[in-house]
Amino acid sequence: MVEIRLENLRKTFGDIVATDRVNMTIKEGELSTLLGPSGCGKTTLLRLIAGFYVPDSGRIFFDDREVTLEPPHKRNTGMCFQNYALWPHLTVFDNVAYGLKIKRVQGRKYTKPAIAKRVNAGLELVRLGGLGGRHIHQLSGGQQQRVALARALVIEPDVLLLDEPLSNLDAKLRVEMREEIIRIQKEMSITTVYVTHDQVEALSISDRVAVMDVGYVQQFDTPRKIYADPQTIFVADFIGRCTFVQGKIEKVGEFLEVRLPDGQLLSGFSTIDNYPFEIGEDVKCAVRPENLMLKSAGSQDNELAGVVTKTTYVGTALEVFFDVGGTEAQARLDADIGLNPGDEIKLYASRSEVMVLPLGGVEDLMKVPGHPLTSAEMPTKASSSA
Repeated sequence: MVEIRLENLRKTFGDIVATDRVNMTIKEGELSTLLGPSGCGKTTLLRLIAGFYVPDSGRIFFDDREVTLEPPHKRNTGMCFQNYALWPHLTVFDNVAYGLKIKRVQGRKYTKPAIAKRVNAGLELVRLGGLGGRHIHQLSGGQQQRVALARALVIEPDVLLLDEPLSNLDAKLRVEMREEIIRIQKEMSITTVYVTHDQVEALSISDRVAVMDVGYVQQFDTPRKIYADPQTIFVADFIGRCTFVQGKIEKVGEFLEVRLPDGQLLSGFSTIDNYPFEIGEDVKCAVRPENLMLKSAGSQDNELAGVVTKTTYVGTALEVFFDVGGTEAQARLDADIGLNPGDEIKLYASRSEVMVLPLGGVEDLMKVPGHPLTSAEMPTKASSSA
C-alpha cells in the first residue's frame, strides 16, 4: 500500500490543457474516484499516475518516493483498461499469468509452481476458480472483466488503477461487478484510483471523489460532502439534481440572504469555507428537489412560491416543475399530491438546505486562501529528484 501525492500537475497536448493545478493526496488503502464528463481530464490524470504520460510540470509521489519520470514498469501499479486488453489467443490462466512471467523479483523470475499458485489464487479471488483453461471468447463480458482484474491484482501492485472498467457491461452486471470490486479492494486494502463518468457508481464505491471538469479538480472529498456541500455550480449540478435560482446577496453572515429577481428572499449557507462573498454580488441558490417541502418545519424556513408548469409521476414520488420568476425549479413530493400545471405552489426549505454558490467555477475557488487550486500559481518543471 502506498499514499499517492500529486503536486501542481499540469499536462497539455499542443494547445489543449488536459489537466492543470492538480493537488491531491490519495490516502493508502483508499478507493478514490476521478469523476467527470467525457474530455474532463480524468483518464489523462490516471495515465499520469500510471506513468504513461509525463507531466509538463508538477510532481508525483508514491509515499516519499518521487516517481514523476519513472516508467510504468517501475511503479508497481496494476491497471485495468476500459476494453480489458486481454490476449484472445491465450487461455484465462495465461492471460492472468502474463505479468508474473515477465516480472522479476530481486533479479529473479517467478518459478512455474509459484506462478501457478498465484494465478489460481487470483482466479479464486475474482470467483473464476476452475476456469483457467478457457479461452477469452468462451467468457461473458463480466467474466472477462474479472480476468482483467485478476491479471492486475496477481502481480501484487502497490496501486490499482481502473479506467472505466464497467462501461462495457449491462446495468445488472455493472452493479454485480461494482460490489465485487469493493469486496476485493477492501479485502486487499489496496490504494485504488477509479475513473468513471457515472455519478451513482462514484458515490456508491468511493472513499473519496474528485469531481473534474475541463482539466481541473473542482472538488475532492467524501461522497457525502460532495453531495451535501458542492463547491461549484458544476459540482452541484453534476452530482444529483438541483434547483438553481439566481439573485443578489443582501446580507453576509453565518447565513447569506439573497434577493431573487421577483422580490422573494432566500436565506442559505456557503458551502465554501472562507469564500469572500460581497453585498450585491450575483450568486445562485441551489437546493435539492427532495429538500423542498409542502409544509414549513420552523419559522426560519425559506418560502419559495411559484406556478406549476409540469408534473411527472415516477412511482414512489411526483416530480413537480414550477416557475420561480422565470426560472424553472423542481421538487420531489409525495406521489399522491394533486397538482396540475397552472396551480400556484408554495414550498419550504430549511436555511441549512439552501446552498449559496458563486457564479464562477475554478476561477472563484482560486480566491479562497489555502484552496488546492491556489497552490499551483508557479508551476515547477517535472523533475526526477526525490
